[in-house]
Amino acid sequence: MINFPSHDLPAARELARRSMTLLRSLACAAGEGMHHLTVVMPTKEENGRIGCVEAQCLIDGPVFNEDDENDPVTVIALLLAATTTGTSAMLAARSLDADGGVRFMSWMVRDLTAHPATAEQSHVAYCVSEDIDLCDPVPPAITFVDAPALA
Repeated sequence: MINFPSHDLPAARELARRSMTLLRSLACAAGEGMHHLTVVMPTKEENGRIGCVEAQCLIDGPVFNEDDENDPVTVIALLLAATTTGTSAMLAARSLDADGGVRFMSWMVRDLTAHPATAEQSHVAYCVSEDIDLCDPVPPAITFVDAPALA
């Protein structure tokens, strides 16, 4: 899937630290409540076609278990770390509001730097993550918002 140099343990630890810092920053920016994160990253398949890798997780705060390699948050962090290899990824957050509505915001991530999307760009990201056409109706409970800058 994604190949990282295994011979440089300090560099791998630094990538993991930066990736988890980005996720903690997102959790702080998203605020209180439950948040569903999705990362979609394009990949080149063996037959030369472009595919994608997708990972999802739920978070409800900025404290993650970084020791479990099978934890969904760890998989998200791994995909985000892969953006240091020359590829980009879309990071989307769906936040459940107290009234049952969903706020949707997204970022384009390159080299572990999150570039915030506008509400309109987040609508496109929503369609990509849901594999639907841009013209398809969006559930009325979903509100697209401008993503904040992440520290």
